[in-house]
Amino acid sequence: MMETSFEKYTHLNDPPVDGAPFHILVDEDKCIGCGLCVKQCPCQSIELVDRTYSSKQRPACQTDCPAGVDVRAYMAVLTQDGDFTRAWKIITQANPLPAVTGRVCPHTCEGACNRQAVDTPVNINGLERAVGDYGLEHNLGFDKPPLSLGKNVAVVGSGPSGISCAYHLARTGYNVTVFEAKDVPGGKLRDAIPAYRLPKDIIDREISRVLDLGIDIRYNIRLGQDITLETLRKDYHAVYVGVGAQKDSRLGLAEDTGPAILGGLDFLDQASQGKATSPGKKVVILGGGNTAVDAARTARRMGAGVTVAYRRARDQMPAYPHEVSQAEEEGVEFKFLVAPVGINGNQAGAGIVLTCSEMKLCPDDPGGRPRPVPVPGSEFTMAADTLITAVGLEVDPGGISSLMEGLGWIKTGPHGQTAMTGVFAGGDVGTAPGTVSQAIGMGRMSAMAIDAYLNGKALDPDSKLNISYKGMPMADLGAIDRNTAPLVPVDDRFNPLDREVALSLTPDQAMAESRRCLACGSQKSSFTGLPYFGKLCLACHNCEVVCPNQALEFPHFYRVNKGRWSTHFDYPKNGVTGFPNPFMEENTPDYDALASRITPTEKVIYRRRSVRMYTKDQVPREDIHRILEAGRFAPSAGNSQPWRFVVVRDRDFMDEMNRDVVAWSRKITRLYQGKHLIHRLIKGALGIFKPGAIDQRPMVAMQALNTPKFGTGKMDVFFGAQTSIFLLQNRLGISNPHFGAGICAQNMVLAAHAMGLGTCYVGFVSTGLNMDRTIGKYKKRLGVEWPFDYVATVLTVGYPAVQTDNVIRREFPRVTWMEKNDEAASKK
Repeated sequence: MMETSFEKYTHLNDPPVDGAPFHILVDEDKCIGCGLCVKQCPCQSIELVDRTYSSKQRPACQTDCPAGVDVRAYMAVLTQDGDFTRAWKIITQANPLPAVTGRVCPHTCEGACNRQAVDTPVNINGLERAVGDYGLEHNLGFDKPPLSLGKNVAVVGSGPSGISCAYHLARTGYNVTVFEAKDVPGGKLRDAIPAYRLPKDIIDREISRVLDLGIDIRYNIRLGQDITLETLRKDYHAVYVGVGAQKDSRLGLAEDTGPAILGGLDFLDQASQGKATSPGKKVVILGGGNTAVDAARTARRMGAGVTVAYRRARDQMPAYPHEVSQAEEEGVEFKFLVAPVGINGNQAGAGIVLTCSEMKLCPDDPGGRPRPVPVPGSEFTMAADTLITAVGLEVDPGGISSLMEGLGWIKTGPHGQTAMTGVFAGGDVGTAPGTVSQAIGMGRMSAMAIDAYLNGKALDPDSKLNISYKGMPMADLGAIDRNTAPLVPVDDRFNPLDREVALSLTPDQAMAESRRCLACGSQKSSFTGLPYFGKLCLACHNCEVVCPNQALEFPHFYRVNKGRWSTHFDYPKNGVTGFPNPFMEENTPDYDALASRITPTEKVIYRRRSVRMYTKDQVPREDIHRILEAGRFAPSAGNSQPWRFVVVRDRDFMDEMNRDVVAWSRKITRLYQGKHLIHRLIKGALGIFKPGAIDQRPMVAMQALNTPKFGTGKMDVFFGAQTSIFLLQNRLGISNPHFGAGICAQNMVLAAHAMGLGTCYVGFVSTGLNMDRTIGKYKKRLGVEWPFDYVATVLTVGYPAVQTDNVIRREFPRVTWMEKNDEAASKK
């Protein structure tokens, strides 16, 4: 309570706020630097500041990289000083074959790249290739370990999984022997991927560099024929099986073998060795994966006309979309929703006739994909000189049947452990056929598991927090064009036949592209305050609720103990009190437990928070009407309903008004912050005669309009909402129409949030319309006329871009209870 009536005329300018300067508590292992707290802050007193990376976090690109490459780290090196050698060393800490994966990886990392919340993902795949090629051009090599650990490990298979496992073991100090069934290393890198995608010399040079670590490789040794698993277990301390899936699956139709029918993998293997015979003038390929597309493009290079038939739709093809597009450019025809039902002919030189049925998609199968079923009576035939089947791959069980447990592959633990002690497995044999990057990653993880096993230790569980900005509004960071490498023109791709189609980024392009990286996790939230006001804010606590990882705690409340602007609250005394406690329990209950005991209306009241980040989706008119109906049924004195509504859904109009409101707020801010005597006198007078307009708190928010701290430095007073509702108040309304308009607005707000929408009161706009002629010109365009020419408030309405509604701690208004017994006691 105020001590004297005079006190309400003191501290008219910049009242003393108790507890200032404010600060915010940040758990740096939870804060991912997304900036949502900054965008939600009405005062812009929070901003992102640089920090060292948290060891308990991992950027989304690395999380989704099967090989585990620290993409962020090598991007930083390229951005800072263009050091390709250091970048290569960072990549090869996890992936020994960057020039390979830079050509054939499906770059799932880009699908997780947080840059796509701004514009498009960073071209991580192109950068990896540029760095990998740099390593080859400059003959970069791996440092051998200074000492041998004196333990021997056998690796079966020299494909990407086996080479990766051998590489990581050798660099750790183990003596590694690789057993390869053929006379050259590489596995499916060499046998299954055509040279126009992955030149053979790239494979040779990448693997040769790995073998130079002192790895012993023995060729023409096939597990199950030349050596047994039991022998390897006896002669070596541990064994890694990475034999790959080397067999084509059959169609399951009568006459699905013969001289005119080839398996896709066999065809590619023969072609890679230069042993494939001409497939004829007309080739039909069955399948929709990368093997089918690779076989189709290879057959085109051998002069055949090629049709690929796939039983599902185009967007369900497992093949990489860019490879499908390139195949079409080269003349490959695709037929979708087509499946074989019979084969006739199948004679050498005479060709075959394939009977097919059109398919339709039915509800999802157990794997979550729409299930193709035949369309009755839709059968048709296709003639071909050669039929190539690419409908799946299988693991040859020779030598490893004891590990397969009746399955089509070896059942392994998360790090490649098998049921057999000391034996680990990975790659296709451990997961069913996958990508090169997945195989490399499994080899690396198994090498770590082997090291732990040989040292009697357990691998620590991976519990790092994923730094993902998926679904977060980031467009205001500013778009930057993506750098891409060109493709060889279609007319030049077949000369020579193995000419590499995709080219590499230039060094300048690579440098420019690396600068598009957001360096996720390199910043944290910090309470830095505002010009003029210092470390002060409204203490709305919205920064806490909008944080996706609950990394922030704001321990302050806006409190003024003396002067004109003194507050009259009791304040929460710890981090628990202040949350909803409708049943007056001694200990404030956890809200999740409380929610089951309260009404839906109470839930909306407690959880509703202002939304300052909206999607660009427009709210349907019928939903806006529901919100207006909630306002229409608000109580008012004498049932006078002293209000009208103007609904604005013209974003261009709102943008125009926004520019003028921001300019007006800049003038008011200069006035408020002026140090001259005239400024102080004006502020003092306004503090007495128009206190609602000159209180420090709206001035703090106005300052924020002119000093935004996220993105391109522009603030939108409508926060990107596509709809705004102007609530007009009748100047002739009875019995405090301001109060009635407030109830009307709150009805609409609660209705909107109950519908899953978001709202925000925008006092900047309503105050500007009522005070400033420059902004007041919009009244005519809005159809505002006397007596409804006072804008009570403006509500933004839209779909929240992020989850905002949640409970917060609030101050306690003082309550005086007067019971009958109390009054009787006072008369005695």
